[in-house]
Amino acid sequence: MEIRDKIIKETLNKFLTYGIRNVTMDGIAANIGISKRTVYEIFKDKTELIHTCLKQLKQDHEEKNHEIISSSRNVIETIFAFMREGIKGMSSINPVFFMDMKKFYSSTWNSLTEENEKNVLSMTVKLLEEGIEEGLFRSDIKITIVAKLFYEQMNLLADEKVFPRDLFNYADVFQSLIINFVRGISTQKGIEIIESNIKDETSQILSFTQEKDNK
Repeated sequence: MEIRDKIIKETLNKFLTYGIRNVTMDGIAANIGISKRTVYEIFKDKTELIHTCLKQLKQDHEEKNHEIISSSRNVIETIFAFMREGIKGMSSINPVFFMDMKKFYSSTWNSLTEENEKNVLSMTVKLLEEGIEEGLFRSDIKITIVAKLFYEQMNLLADEKVFPRDLFNYADVFQSLIINFVRGISTQKGIEIIESNIKDETSQILSFTQEKDNK
């Protein structure tokens, strides 16, 4: 792995774990075993490094989404896989990361939020259309409205003021939101697929959360 890639990987991990403000260029260099000068030869400042890390995070997310969609047998299976990845992601990211982004890099955060909304809405619309074609979602749903409702509910899920982590288990919140939402727009065929997968999905989520708690 090249030095540049090592820096990005190490920094992104530290940002997500400790927040942005708590991570220094000195600390990054020390953790990798290189000089701070080497870091600055590749990235002119911390802001450039942050932007690069965010691009990498976005790329990793898109690649994972593509992998999930490609390997899923139907739309409901895709949504369950997204739910599982969402639980892992939100459980492993320190809320301080989001707070730092909003406070110290507001313009970048706002730009990312706008781009993410467009991408998520577009993908949700496609999944809803595919679900209707597969006979898993009701054909009478208003796709654009349902997509927007789903997006806004996901925003609520990530809002610490609404669901503080010390009071709510993210796995429970994710399941309550997504499973009930999807069940509400599903046909009988879709509901049967949901019910047949809930037990296995719950088992996997509980296994992950228990593993995390034991660390």
